[in-house]
Amino acid sequence: MKKKGKSFTGMMHFLSPFLLLAVIVVLLEIYVAVSGIDPRILPAPHVIFGKLFTRFRRDLLKDFLYTLRVILTGYCIAIPGGICLAAICSQSKLLSKAITPVIILMICIPMLTVVPILILRMGLVIEIRIIAVVLQALPVICLNTLSGFRKVESAKIELFESLGATRRQIFFKLIFPNAMPQVFTGLKLGCIFSTIAAMGADLAAGNSGLGTKISAYSGSLMTDMAYATIIVVAMIGIVLFTIVCEIEKRVVVWIK
Repeated sequence: MKKKGKSFTGMMHFLSPFLLLAVIVVLLEIYVAVSGIDPRILPAPHVIFGKLFTRFRRDLLKDFLYTLRVILTGYCIAIPGGICLAAICSQSKLLSKAITPVIILMICIPMLTVVPILILRMGLVIEIRIIAVVLQALPVICLNTLSGFRKVESAKIELFESLGATRRQIFFKLIFPNAMPQVFTGLKLGCIFSTIAAMGADLAAGNSGLGTKISAYSGSLMTDMAYATIIVVAMIGIVLFTIVCEIEKRVVVWIK
């Protein structure tokens, strides 16, 4: 009985987001049908999903792959960059205090305002968008990782020192493993920020990518395709977030 109860609970945990999404879609469908709202403002969900399934390959696939490449490349650069920067800062309180305001400033600056400046220097190349993703994701990964490095109990560090452990051994065998929950918090936020930064870069650069498609469809009053493209963007962020969560479950084994 206990096993059946656990399996049912686990199944409900898995299905609950999909059930909630289904309820939201049904409510939107009813609202659009009852209210008579202009479809150019809010198309019915079945129209949006119909456009997504029938026109994705023809109209969105190329830009989807382009944006996905930007997000994954920038994110994969930001991960080691943010963790290494946090590791360096954690070794010096002075350096940590000096660099933290800069990191916060980078998080607060929207990449939509930075990309035009980069275009002036580099032109409309994919590297601009990758740089935008790195600049947006790296600081949030660094800040959360650094917070994890700082939270290790001093008593544990003193115990390692009393046993003759070097600073390198203390970092890799104590500080880094204990900081893993905060590291993964940074990674989860990083994949979200990467997706947002890629969209901002697309809107600013304006020659390819899903963000450009959203702008073009909105300007042409093809609202159904604009919403369909937004769904694709959201799915990229959700899938990346889910992948990081699954990796976390296998790496941070002491978290239940």
